[in-house]
Amino acid sequence: MANISNSKCRSYVQALLPFKGSNLCGDLLGNGIYVVWSYGQHWPLFAKVGDQWYENDDRYSVTTSKQRGQAHPHADTIKVPCAELKSIIER
Repeated sequence: MANISNSKCRSYVQALLPFKGSNLCGDLLGNGIYVVWSYGQHWPLFAKVGDQWYENDDRYSVTTSKQRGQAHPHADTIKVPCAELKSIIER
């Protein structure tokens, strides 16, 4: 897993590559789902399931909002509440 600055994470997200930033990481899970997490596996920001990106649309702290902007895949996303995104990830 690459250790990178958050400002360089978008290319990792777009390529679905694992990375670790500052309280931000990207993981390819065993079920084939790629997830971008804020603060460990506590708060999912984005998940790619098949060809579809999902985005957590719950409120963020200022720090997490900045991470979201840095990690956004620049693809169309379906915005869902955090609980629903966690459910999608666990499928």
